[in-house]
Amino acid sequence: MRRATLCLIACLLIVGCETQALPTQTTLEIAQTVAFMTQNAPPVGFDQGVRFAPIDRNLETLPHWHTQLTVRFEGFLAGSTQPISGTLSAEIFSNQISGERRVVLRAEGDAFALAEGRNVEGVRLGNTFYFVDQNGTCSVVTDDPNRRRVAELRVGDLIGGVRFAQHTYGRKTARNMALWQYGFLPSDVDLPLITPTQGGTISVLSGDLWIVPSLNAVADYTLTLRLESALVPIFQGNKQLSGTLTITYSLLESGTLYNIAIPFGC
Repeated sequence: MRRATLCLIACLLIVGCETQALPTQTTLEIAQTVAFMTQNAPPVGFDQGVRFAPIDRNLETLPHWHTQLTVRFEGFLAGSTQPISGTLSAEIFSNQISGERRVVLRAEGDAFALAEGRNVEGVRLGNTFYFVDQNGTCSVVTDDPNRRRVAELRVGDLIGGVRFAQHTYGRKTARNMALWQYGFLPSDVDLPLITPTQGGTISVLSGDLWIVPSLNAVADYTLTLRLESALVPIFQGNKQLSGTLTITYSLLESGTLYNIAIPFGC
C-alpha cells in the first residue's frame, strides 16, 4: 500500500512538473509590436543605420533637385546683454547632368550687422558663372573666387551632417516621397563651421532626421543648438556668440527639370 501511495504521489508530481513546463503563449501585445516593427521597418540597406555627413550627400547622383536651408541665430555677443538675431537662407536648384545650378542666398538681421536684408544670386551654366549682387546688378564671374563660390555652394559645407543615425520606425509620406525617421546622438553631429572658444560649449538641444530611401538622400533635417562663447563665421565673423542656433534643411523635390537661365541684366 505504501509503495502504491508513493507511486501515485510521484505520478502527480510528474504531471505537475509537465504542466508547469509548458511554454508561455505569445501575448497579443508582443504580436502587435512585432507586426508594427515589421510594417514600419525601412527598406533593406537602410535598416542598419545611415550616414549623411555631409547632409546633402548623394544629391550629385540625382539628375535634378531643389533644396532649401535656413539657419537662424538668436542670442547675444558673448559678454554682452544686447540681443542680436539673424537668419541666413539658401535655396538651390540643380540640373546635375547639364551642369546647371542656381543658388539664391538671403541674409537679414543685426547678427550680420545689416540695416536691411540682402539677397545675392549665383548661377552656373556649364563652365560659365554669373553673380547678381545685393543691388540686382548681374556680372559674369571671371577672376573672383568668392562670387563663383555662390553658385557652387553646398549645404553640407555650412551645416555639416550626421555621422550615424538609426531608424526609429517612424514613417510618413511627404512631398510625394516615402520617408523614414532616424535618431542620432549628439556626438554623431558634424558641425564644421561652429567652434567653441576656450571655456565655451556647444550643446544639442534637439534634432530630427528623415530619409527618403528611394533617393538615398536626406528629406528633412532639423537641429537646435545652444551656444556658449562659440564662433559661427557666417554670423559676426570672429566674434563670440551665446544663444540658440536653429538649422532647418529640406529636399523639396527631385526629378523636375528646372529652367535655369542667364540672370536678368547679364
